[in-house]
Amino acid sequence: MVGLGPGSMRFLPEANATLLRASKKLILRTRIHPIADVLAREGVAFQTCDDLYDTAENFGQLYESIADRILAAGEEVVYAVPGHPSFGEESVRILAEKARIEIIPAPSFVDAVLSALAKPFSGSLQIWNAHEAEKLLFDPRAAQLIYQVDSPQAASEAKLRLMKRYPFDYPVHVVSRAGCDDEAIAQIPLEDIDRRQYDPLTSIYLEGMPLERSDGFYGLVEIVDRLLGPGGCPWDREQTHESLKKHLVEETYEVIEAIDSGDSEKLCEELGDLLLQSVMHAQMSAIEGVFDIEDVVAGISNKLVRRHPHVFGDVSVEDSQEVLRNWDAIKQKESAEPKSILEGVPRSLPALQRAAEVSKRVVRVGFEWGSLDDVFSKMDEERAELRSAISQQDALAQADELGDLLFTIVNISRWLKVDPEDALRTMVDRFTARFKQMESAASKPLRELSLEEWDDLWEKAKAASI
Repeated sequence: MVGLGPGSMRFLPEANATLLRASKKLILRTRIHPIADVLAREGVAFQTCDDLYDTAENFGQLYESIADRILAAGEEVVYAVPGHPSFGEESVRILAEKARIEIIPAPSFVDAVLSALAKPFSGSLQIWNAHEAEKLLFDPRAAQLIYQVDSPQAASEAKLRLMKRYPFDYPVHVVSRAGCDDEAIAQIPLEDIDRRQYDPLTSIYLEGMPLERSDGFYGLVEIVDRLLGPGGCPWDREQTHESLKKHLVEETYEVIEAIDSGDSEKLCEELGDLLLQSVMHAQMSAIEGVFDIEDVVAGISNKLVRRHPHVFGDVSVEDSQEVLRNWDAIKQKESAEPKSILEGVPRSLPALQRAAEVSKRVVRVGFEWGSLDDVFSKMDEERAELRSAISQQDALAQADELGDLLFTIVNISRWLKVDPEDALRTMVDRFTARFKQMESAASKPLRELSLEEWDDLWEKAKAASI
Protein backbone atom coordinates (compact mmCIF):
# COMPACT_ATOMS: atom_id res chain seq x y z
CA MET A 1 0.00 0.00 0.00
CA VAL A 2 1.87 3.08 -1.25
CA GLY A 3 0.86 6.64 -0.48
CA LEU A 4 0.96 9.07 -3.39
CA GLY A 5 0.93 12.10 -1.12
CA PRO A 6 -1.33 15.10 -1.65
CA GLY A 7 -0.32 15.76 -5.25
CA SER A 8 2.94 17.56 -5.88
CA MET A 9 6.11 15.56 -6.50
CA ARG A 10 7.83 17.62 -3.80
CA PHE A 11 5.64 15.89 -1.19
CA LEU A 12 6.20 12.35 -2.55
CA PRO A 13 8.91 10.55 -0.53
CA GLU A 14 11.80 9.30 -2.64
CA ALA A 15 11.27 5.73 -1.43
CA ASN A 16 7.68 5.83 -2.67
CA ALA A 17 8.69 7.24 -6.05
CA THR A 18 11.36 4.53 -6.47
CA LEU A 19 8.91 1.76 -5.59
CA LEU A 20 6.28 3.08 -8.00
CA ARG A 21 8.76 3.24 -10.88
CA ALA A 22 10.17 -0.22 -10.19
CA SER A 23 6.88 -2.03 -9.68
CA LYS A 24 5.95 -4.75 -12.16
CA LYS A 25 2.31 -4.77 -11.00
CA LEU A 26 1.20 -1.25 -10.15
CA ILE A 27 -2.49 -0.45 -9.54
CA LEU A 28 -3.73 3.05 -8.73
CA ARG A 29 -7.04 3.52 -7.01
CA THR A 30 -7.73 6.40 -9.37
CA ARG A 31 -6.15 8.10 -12.37
CA ILE A 32 -7.41 11.44 -11.04
CA HIS A 33 -4.25 12.43 -9.16
CA PRO A 34 -1.26 14.56 -10.24
CA ILE A 35 1.26 11.78 -9.55
CA ALA A 36 -0.58 9.60 -12.08
CA ASP A 37 0.22 12.21 -14.72
CA VAL A 38 3.88 12.14 -13.73
CA LEU A 39 4.03 8.34 -13.95
CA ALA A 40 2.33 8.39 -17.34
CA ARG A 41 4.81 10.92 -18.71
CA GLU A 42 7.69 8.77 -17.46
CA GLY A 43 6.26 5.71 -19.19
CA VAL A 44 5.51 3.81 -15.98
CA ALA A 45 2.84 1.19 -16.67
CA PHE A 46 -0.11 1.04 -14.29
CA GLN A 47 -3.75 0.05 -14.05
CA THR A 48 -6.51 1.96 -12.25
CA CYS A 49 -9.78 1.12 -10.56
CA ASP A 50 -11.72 4.00 -12.11
CA ASP A 51 -13.92 1.62 -14.09
CA LEU A 52 -15.28 0.19 -10.84
CA TYR A 53 -16.68 3.59 -9.88
CA ASP A 54 -19.10 3.37 -12.81
CA THR A 55 -20.43 -0.11 -11.98
CA ALA A 56 -20.66 -0.03 -8.17
CA GLU A 57 -24.08 0.73 -6.68
CA ASN A 58 -22.63 2.38 -3.59
CA PHE A 59 -19.30 3.18 -1.97
CA GLY A 60 -19.35 0.07 0.22
CA GLN A 61 -19.63 -2.13 -2.86
CA LEU A 62 -17.00 -0.04 -4.64
CA TYR A 63 -14.36 -0.50 -1.96
CA GLU A 64 -15.05 -4.22 -1.72
CA SER A 65 -14.63 -4.51 -5.51
CA ILE A 66 -11.35 -2.60 -5.40
CA ALA A 67 -10.04 -4.85 -2.62
CA ASP A 68 -11.04 -7.96 -4.60
CA ARG A 69 -9.17 -6.66 -7.65
CA ILE A 70 -6.02 -6.01 -5.65
CA LEU A 71 -6.16 -9.46 -4.05
CA ALA A 72 -6.66 -11.10 -7.43
CA ALA A 73 -3.53 -9.35 -8.72
CA GLY A 74 -1.30 -11.38 -6.40
CA GLU A 75 1.07 -10.90 -3.48
CA GLU A 76 3.62 -8.64 -5.18
CA VAL A 77 1.15 -6.00 -6.33
CA VAL A 78 1.80 -2.37 -5.46
CA TYR A 79 -1.46 -0.56 -4.73
CA ALA A 80 -1.12 3.24 -4.74
CA VAL A 81 -3.64 5.60 -3.21
CA PRO A 82 -3.86 9.38 -2.81
CA GLY A 83 -2.38 10.80 0.38
CA HIS A 84 -1.50 8.35 3.16
CA PRO A 85 -2.83 4.77 2.88
CA SER A 86 -4.00 4.87 6.49
CA PHE A 87 -6.07 8.06 6.18
CA GLY A 88 -9.55 7.81 4.72
CA GLU A 89 -8.80 4.78 2.53
CA GLU A 90 -11.57 2.25 3.10
CA SER A 91 -10.20 -0.12 0.46
CA VAL A 92 -6.93 -0.36 2.38
CA ARG A 93 -8.80 -1.13 5.60
CA ILE A 94 -10.65 -3.97 3.84
CA LEU A 95 -7.41 -5.33 2.37
CA ALA A 96 -5.77 -5.30 5.80
CA GLU A 97 -8.54 -7.59 7.07
CA LYS A 98 -8.08 -10.05 4.20
CA ALA A 99 -4.34 -10.20 3.57
CA ARG A 100 -0.90 -9.28 4.85
CA ILE A 101 -0.10 -5.79 3.68
CA GLU A 102 2.79 -3.36 4.02
CA ILE A 103 2.05 0.34 4.24
CA ILE A 104 4.48 2.82 2.69
CA PRO A 105 3.46 6.20 4.15
CA ALA A 106 3.28 9.62 2.55
CA PRO A 107 1.92 13.00 3.68
CA SER A 108 -1.86 12.81 3.94
CA PHE A 109 -4.53 15.25 2.85
CA VAL A 110 -4.74 16.27 6.52
CA ASP A 111 -1.13 17.52 6.44
CA ALA A 112 -1.71 19.22 3.10
CA VAL A 113 -4.94 21.00 4.10
CA LEU A 114 -3.61 22.30 7.42
CA SER A 115 -0.39 23.42 5.73
CA ALA A 116 -2.35 25.17 2.98
CA LEU A 117 -4.42 27.00 5.59
CA ALA A 118 -1.24 27.92 7.50
CA LYS A 119 -2.95 26.79 10.70
CA PRO A 120 -0.56 25.42 13.31
CA PHE A 121 -3.06 23.07 14.92
CA SER A 122 -3.63 21.93 18.49
CA GLY A 123 -6.84 20.80 20.09
CA SER A 124 -9.63 18.61 18.77
CA LEU A 125 -10.09 17.77 15.10
CA GLN A 126 -12.82 15.56 13.64
CA ILE A 127 -12.16 14.11 10.19
CA TRP A 128 -14.98 12.58 8.14
CA ASN A 129 -16.04 11.53 4.66
CA ALA A 130 -18.57 13.79 2.96
CA HIS A 131 -20.27 10.69 1.52
CA GLU A 132 -20.82 9.28 5.02
CA ALA A 133 -22.11 12.39 6.75
CA GLU A 134 -25.09 10.53 8.21
CA LYS A 135 -22.77 8.28 10.26
CA LEU A 136 -21.20 11.16 12.15
CA LEU A 137 -22.10 12.43 15.62
CA PHE A 138 -19.81 15.42 15.64
CA ASP A 139 -18.86 17.86 18.35
CA PRO A 140 -19.08 21.43 17.00
CA ARG A 141 -16.48 22.62 19.52
CA ALA A 142 -13.90 20.60 17.56
CA ALA A 143 -12.54 21.72 14.20
CA GLN A 144 -14.08 19.78 11.30
CA LEU A 145 -12.17 18.49 8.26
CA ILE A 146 -14.37 16.90 5.61
CA TYR A 147 -12.69 15.00 2.79
CA GLN A 148 -13.84 13.46 -0.50
CA VAL A 149 -15.98 16.50 -1.27
CA ASP A 150 -15.94 15.50 -4.92
CA SER A 151 -19.27 16.95 -6.11
CA PRO A 152 -21.97 19.47 -5.22
CA GLN A 153 -24.06 16.51 -4.04
CA ALA A 154 -21.35 15.44 -1.55
CA ALA A 155 -21.02 19.07 -0.42
CA SER A 156 -24.79 19.21 0.06
CA GLU A 157 -24.75 16.11 2.29
CA ALA A 158 -22.04 17.69 4.44
CA LYS A 159 -23.86 21.02 4.49
CA LEU A 160 -27.13 19.51 5.73
CA ARG A 161 -25.27 17.78 8.54
CA LEU A 162 -23.26 20.84 9.53
CA MET A 163 -26.20 23.24 9.50
CA LYS A 164 -27.80 21.27 12.31
CA ARG A 165 -25.10 22.65 14.60
CA TYR A 166 -23.45 25.63 12.92
CA PRO A 167 -24.97 29.00 11.90
CA PHE A 168 -25.79 29.24 8.20
CA ASP A 169 -23.24 32.06 7.79
CA TYR A 170 -20.44 30.25 9.61
CA PRO A 171 -17.13 30.68 7.72
CA VAL A 172 -15.96 27.61 5.80
CA HIS A 173 -12.62 27.08 4.09
CA VAL A 174 -12.87 25.20 0.79
CA VAL A 175 -9.40 23.84 0.02
CA SER A 176 -8.93 22.63 -3.54
CA ARG A 177 -6.01 20.41 -4.56
CA ALA A 178 -4.13 20.95 -1.30
CA GLY A 179 -0.48 19.97 -1.70
CA CYS A 180 -0.63 20.35 -5.48
CA ASP A 181 1.11 23.08 -7.44
CA ASP A 182 -2.28 24.67 -8.21
CA GLU A 183 -3.84 24.50 -4.73
CA ALA A 184 -6.51 27.10 -4.00
CA ILE A 185 -8.42 28.23 -0.92
CA ALA A 186 -11.77 30.01 -0.74
CA GLN A 187 -13.60 31.18 2.38
CA ILE A 188 -17.37 31.14 1.97
CA PRO A 189 -20.43 30.91 4.25
CA LEU A 190 -21.60 27.43 5.14
CA GLU A 191 -24.90 27.86 3.31
CA ASP A 192 -23.04 28.32 -0.01
CA ILE A 193 -20.77 25.27 -0.03
CA ASP A 194 -22.97 23.25 -2.41
CA ARG A 195 -23.02 26.03 -4.99
CA ARG A 196 -19.52 25.33 -6.32
CA GLN A 197 -17.85 22.80 -8.58
CA TYR A 198 -15.68 20.17 -6.93
CA ASP A 199 -13.18 17.44 -7.74
CA PRO A 200 -11.90 14.48 -5.67
CA LEU A 201 -9.02 16.56 -4.30
CA THR A 202 -11.24 19.04 -2.44
CA SER A 203 -11.67 19.26 1.33
CA ILE A 204 -13.66 21.52 3.62
CA TYR A 205 -12.43 22.92 6.93
CA LEU A 206 -14.34 24.66 9.75
CA GLU A 207 -12.97 26.02 12.99
CA GLY A 208 -14.61 24.76 16.16
CA MET A 209 -17.17 27.03 17.81
CA PRO A 210 -16.31 28.79 21.09
CA LEU A 211 -18.29 27.89 24.22
CA GLU A 212 -20.42 31.02 23.91
CA ARG A 213 -21.88 29.47 20.73
CA SER A 214 -21.47 25.89 21.82
CA ASP A 215 -23.96 23.38 20.49
CA GLY A 216 -24.49 19.64 20.40
CA PHE A 217 -24.39 17.14 23.24
CA TYR A 218 -20.99 18.07 24.65
CA GLY A 219 -21.90 21.73 24.46
CA LEU A 220 -24.74 20.94 26.85
CA VAL A 221 -22.32 19.08 29.11
CA GLU A 222 -20.03 22.11 29.26
CA ILE A 223 -22.94 24.44 30.02
CA VAL A 224 -24.09 22.23 32.90
CA ASP A 225 -20.49 22.01 34.10
CA ARG A 226 -20.37 25.81 34.19
CA LEU A 227 -23.67 25.99 36.07
CA LEU A 228 -22.47 23.52 38.72
CA GLY A 229 -18.91 24.81 38.94
CA PRO A 230 -17.32 27.71 40.84
CA GLY A 231 -19.03 30.94 39.91
CA GLY A 232 -21.99 29.03 38.50
CA CYS A 233 -25.69 29.22 39.35
CA PRO A 234 -26.40 29.29 43.14
CA TRP A 235 -29.62 27.27 42.73
CA ASP A 236 -28.01 24.57 40.59
CA ARG A 237 -25.02 24.30 42.96
CA GLU A 238 -27.40 23.64 45.89
CA GLN A 239 -29.05 20.65 44.23
CA THR A 240 -28.46 16.99 45.10
CA HIS A 241 -29.52 13.72 43.49
CA GLU A 242 -32.34 13.57 46.04
CA SER A 243 -33.57 17.13 45.50
CA LEU A 244 -33.72 16.62 41.74
CA LYS A 245 -35.84 13.44 41.92
CA LYS A 246 -39.13 15.31 41.77
CA HIS A 247 -37.95 17.31 38.75
CA LEU A 248 -36.96 14.11 36.96
CA VAL A 249 -40.44 12.69 37.51
CA GLU A 250 -42.11 15.93 36.42
CA GLU A 251 -40.04 16.15 33.23
CA THR A 252 -40.80 12.51 32.40
CA TYR A 253 -44.54 13.13 32.62
CA GLU A 254 -44.23 16.31 30.57
CA VAL A 255 -42.54 14.25 27.83
CA ILE A 256 -45.43 11.78 27.95
CA GLU A 257 -47.93 14.64 27.75
CA ALA A 258 -46.09 16.06 24.72
CA ILE A 259 -46.20 12.66 23.02
CA ASP A 260 -49.93 12.40 23.67
CA SER A 261 -50.49 15.89 22.29
CA GLY A 262 -48.87 15.05 18.96
CA ASP A 263 -46.99 18.38 19.09
CA SER A 264 -43.52 17.62 17.71
CA GLU A 265 -42.08 21.01 18.73
CA LYS A 266 -43.29 20.50 22.29
CA LEU A 267 -41.87 16.98 22.33
CA CYS A 268 -38.48 18.28 21.17
CA GLU A 269 -38.48 20.87 23.96
CA GLU A 270 -39.54 18.41 26.67
CA LEU A 271 -36.96 15.82 25.60
CA GLY A 272 -34.35 18.54 26.06
CA ASP A 273 -35.60 19.20 29.59
CA LEU A 274 -35.45 15.48 30.35
CA LEU A 275 -31.95 15.19 28.88
CA LEU A 276 -30.86 18.05 31.13
CA GLN A 277 -31.84 16.00 34.17
CA SER A 278 -29.58 13.12 33.08
CA VAL A 279 -26.66 15.46 32.44
CA MET A 280 -27.19 17.23 35.79
CA HIS A 281 -27.03 13.95 37.72
CA ALA A 282 -23.97 12.80 35.76
CA GLN A 283 -22.08 16.06 36.25
CA MET A 284 -22.85 16.16 39.97
CA SER A 285 -21.36 12.68 40.22
CA ALA A 286 -18.36 13.82 38.17
CA ILE A 287 -17.71 16.60 40.68
CA GLU A 288 -17.81 13.97 43.43
CA GLY A 289 -15.36 11.82 41.44
CA VAL A 290 -17.81 8.91 41.15
CA PHE A 291 -18.64 8.78 37.41
CA ASP A 292 -19.21 11.23 34.57
CA ILE A 293 -21.36 11.51 31.46
CA GLU A 294 -18.81 9.53 29.42
CA ASP A 295 -19.27 6.61 31.81
CA VAL A 296 -23.05 6.90 31.47
CA VAL A 297 -22.90 6.93 27.67
CA ALA A 298 -20.34 4.11 27.54
CA GLY A 299 -22.42 2.00 29.91
CA ILE A 300 -25.65 2.21 27.93
CA SER A 301 -23.80 1.85 24.61
CA ASN A 302 -22.07 -1.34 25.72
CA LYS A 303 -25.31 -2.72 27.15
CA LEU A 304 -27.20 -2.09 23.91
CA VAL A 305 -24.55 -3.86 21.84
CA ARG A 306 -24.35 -6.83 24.25
CA ARG A 307 -28.10 -7.29 24.37
CA HIS A 308 -28.71 -6.96 20.63
CA PRO A 309 -26.59 -9.81 19.20
CA HIS A 310 -29.14 -10.11 16.37
CA VAL A 311 -28.04 -6.64 15.23
CA PHE A 312 -24.37 -6.46 16.25
CA GLY A 313 -23.57 -10.19 16.12
CA ASP A 314 -24.56 -13.30 14.21
CA VAL A 315 -27.70 -14.29 16.16
CA SER A 316 -30.97 -14.69 14.24
CA VAL A 317 -34.40 -13.93 15.69
CA GLU A 318 -37.91 -14.54 14.37
CA ASP A 319 -39.81 -11.71 16.08
CA SER A 320 -39.81 -9.10 18.82
CA GLN A 321 -40.85 -11.66 21.45
CA GLU A 322 -37.69 -13.67 20.81
CA VAL A 323 -35.71 -10.43 21.13
CA LEU A 324 -37.18 -9.92 24.61
CA ARG A 325 -36.48 -13.51 25.64
CA ASN A 326 -32.88 -13.17 24.48
CA TRP A 327 -32.60 -9.88 26.36
CA ASP A 328 -33.68 -11.57 29.60
CA ALA A 329 -31.32 -14.50 29.06
CA ILE A 330 -28.35 -12.20 28.38
CA LYS A 331 -29.26 -10.12 31.40
CA GLN A 332 -29.27 -13.24 33.58
CA LYS A 333 -25.83 -14.28 32.28
CA GLU A 334 -24.40 -10.84 33.05
CA SER A 335 -25.20 -11.28 36.73
CA ALA A 336 -22.67 -12.99 38.99
CA GLU A 337 -25.55 -14.66 40.83
CA PRO A 338 -28.89 -15.88 39.41
CA LYS A 339 -31.52 -13.18 39.70
CA SER A 340 -35.28 -13.14 39.48
CA ILE A 341 -36.82 -12.33 36.12
CA LEU A 342 -38.55 -9.50 38.01
CA GLU A 343 -35.26 -7.97 39.14
CA GLY A 344 -35.03 -4.35 38.10
CA VAL A 345 -38.75 -3.52 37.93
CA PRO A 346 -38.76 -0.32 40.04
CA ARG A 347 -41.15 -0.29 42.99
CA SER A 348 -41.44 3.47 42.42
CA LEU A 349 -43.23 3.00 39.10
CA PRO A 350 -46.92 3.94 39.01
CA ALA A 351 -48.77 0.82 40.18
CA LEU A 352 -50.54 0.22 36.88
CA GLN A 353 -47.32 0.53 34.88
CA ARG A 354 -45.47 -1.70 37.34
CA ALA A 355 -48.21 -4.35 37.10
CA ALA A 356 -47.99 -4.30 33.30
CA GLU A 357 -44.20 -4.75 33.37
CA VAL A 358 -44.38 -7.60 35.92
CA SER A 359 -47.06 -9.30 33.78
CA LYS A 360 -44.94 -9.03 30.60
CA ARG A 361 -41.84 -10.39 32.28
CA VAL A 362 -43.36 -13.48 33.85
CA VAL A 363 -44.97 -14.39 30.53
CA ARG A 364 -41.55 -14.38 28.87
CA VAL A 365 -40.56 -17.36 31.04
CA GLY A 366 -43.82 -19.25 30.42
CA PHE A 367 -46.19 -18.14 33.23
CA GLU A 368 -49.25 -17.55 31.03
CA TRP A 369 -52.89 -18.45 30.44
CA GLY A 370 -53.80 -20.63 27.51
CA SER A 371 -56.14 -18.10 25.87
CA LEU A 372 -57.83 -14.74 26.33
CA ASP A 373 -61.03 -16.56 27.34
CA ASP A 374 -59.10 -18.07 30.26
CA VAL A 375 -58.12 -14.56 31.39
CA PHE A 376 -61.76 -13.43 31.24
CA SER A 377 -62.73 -16.49 33.31
CA LYS A 378 -60.14 -15.45 35.87
CA MET A 379 -61.63 -11.95 35.89
CA ASP A 380 -65.10 -13.39 36.60
CA GLU A 381 -63.60 -15.42 39.44
CA GLU A 382 -61.92 -12.34 40.94
CA ARG A 383 -65.16 -10.31 40.63
CA ALA A 384 -67.03 -13.02 42.56
CA GLU A 385 -64.36 -13.06 45.28
CA LEU A 386 -64.51 -9.27 45.56
CA ARG A 387 -68.32 -9.39 45.93
CA SER A 388 -67.91 -12.01 48.63
CA ALA A 389 -65.42 -9.85 50.52
CA ILE A 390 -67.81 -6.89 50.26
CA SER A 391 -70.74 -8.93 51.59
CA GLN A 392 -68.60 -10.07 54.52
CA GLN A 393 -67.56 -6.46 55.18
CA ASP A 394 -63.92 -7.55 55.35
CA ALA A 395 -61.91 -4.40 54.50
CA LEU A 396 -58.54 -6.17 54.15
CA ALA A 397 -60.01 -8.88 51.92
CA GLN A 398 -61.78 -6.23 49.84
CA ALA A 399 -58.44 -4.47 49.16
CA ASP A 400 -56.75 -7.78 48.30
CA GLU A 401 -59.51 -8.91 45.95
CA LEU A 402 -59.72 -5.52 44.24
CA GLY A 403 -55.96 -5.71 43.62
CA ASP A 404 -56.36 -9.20 42.13
CA LEU A 405 -59.14 -7.95 39.85
CA LEU A 406 -57.08 -4.97 38.69
CA PHE A 407 -54.07 -7.20 37.97
CA THR A 408 -56.27 -9.54 35.92
CA ILE A 409 -57.52 -6.57 33.89
CA VAL A 410 -53.88 -5.58 33.29
CA ASN A 411 -53.33 -9.05 31.85
CA ILE A 412 -56.33 -8.58 29.55
CA SER A 413 -54.73 -5.36 28.28
CA ARG A 414 -51.51 -7.28 27.60
CA TRP A 415 -53.38 -9.89 25.57
CA LEU A 416 -55.01 -7.07 23.60
CA LYS A 417 -51.61 -5.35 23.17
CA VAL A 418 -53.03 -2.20 24.79
CA ASP A 419 -50.88 -0.30 27.27
CA PRO A 420 -53.06 -0.03 30.40
CA GLU A 421 -51.36 3.17 31.59
CA ASP A 422 -52.05 4.86 28.25
CA ALA A 423 -55.58 3.48 28.10
CA LEU A 424 -56.47 4.75 31.57
CA ARG A 425 -54.77 8.11 31.04
CA THR A 426 -56.67 8.60 27.76
CA MET A 427 -59.94 7.61 29.42
CA VAL A 428 -59.37 10.08 32.29
CA ASP A 429 -58.59 12.84 29.76
CA ARG A 430 -61.81 11.97 27.92
CA PHE A 431 -63.82 11.93 31.16
CA THR A 432 -62.31 15.24 32.27
CA ALA A 433 -63.22 16.95 28.99
CA ARG A 434 -66.80 15.62 29.16
CA PHE A 435 -67.26 16.59 32.79
CA LYS A 436 -66.06 20.13 32.12
CA GLN A 437 -68.58 20.30 29.29
CA MET A 438 -71.30 19.16 31.70
CA GLU A 439 -70.26 21.86 34.17
CA SER A 440 -70.57 24.51 31.45
CA ALA A 441 -73.96 23.21 30.24
CA ALA A 442 -75.59 22.82 33.67
CA SER A 443 -78.45 25.27 34.29
CA LYS A 444 -78.15 25.14 38.08
CA PRO A 445 -75.56 24.24 40.76
CA LEU A 446 -74.20 20.73 40.22
CA ARG A 447 -75.17 19.52 43.70
CA GLU A 448 -78.81 20.29 42.91
CA LEU A 449 -78.95 18.12 39.78
CA SER A 450 -81.09 14.99 39.85
CA LEU A 451 -79.81 11.63 38.57
CA GLU A 452 -81.91 12.10 35.44
CA GLU A 453 -80.42 15.56 34.83
CA TRP A 454 -76.89 14.22 35.35
CA ASP A 455 -77.58 11.43 32.90
CA ASP A 456 -78.99 13.85 30.32
CA LEU A 457 -75.93 16.14 30.61
CA TRP A 458 -73.59 13.15 30.33
CA GLU A 459 -75.25 11.84 27.18
CA LYS A 460 -75.09 15.29 25.57
CA ALA A 461 -71.42 15.72 26.49
CA LYS A 462 -70.67 12.23 25.23
CA ALA A 463 -72.44 12.90 21.92
CA ALA A 464 -70.62 16.23 21.49
CA SER A 465 -67.21 14.57 21.93
CA ILE A 466 -67.73 11.82 19.32
